[in-house]
Amino acid sequence: MTIDIHDDKKKYCRILGHELTFTYCRQTAAAQPCGKIFDCWFETFDIDRFMKKHFTPDQLKTLLTPQKPKMASLIELIQQAQKTTNENKPDE
Repeated sequence: MTIDIHDDKKKYCRILGHELTFTYCRQTAAAQPCGKIFDCWFETFDIDRFMKKHFTPDQLKTLLTPQKPKMASLIELIQQAQKTTNENKPDE
C-alpha cells in the first residue's frame, strides 16, 4: 500500500467547511496529518492501519496528543503580548 493510495478520495472538512481530498488531510499546511484524520476517515477505509504503516510512532503520538482549546491559546497569546508591552514601557 503506497502512501498516496487514498489521495483522490474526498470528504467534507468540518474544520475548514468545504470538501477536501485525503491528500490535504494526510499532509496539511503544517506538513503534518490533520488532528481529525482518524475521526473523519474511519468509515471510508482502515485509517488506523494506514497511519501505522506510513507514520512513525512518534508522529502518531504527537498527532494523538490533545491540542489546547483555541480559547486557552488566545488567552496565552494575549498575556504574552501584555507582558512584552509592559516590559518595553519606558520608566516614568
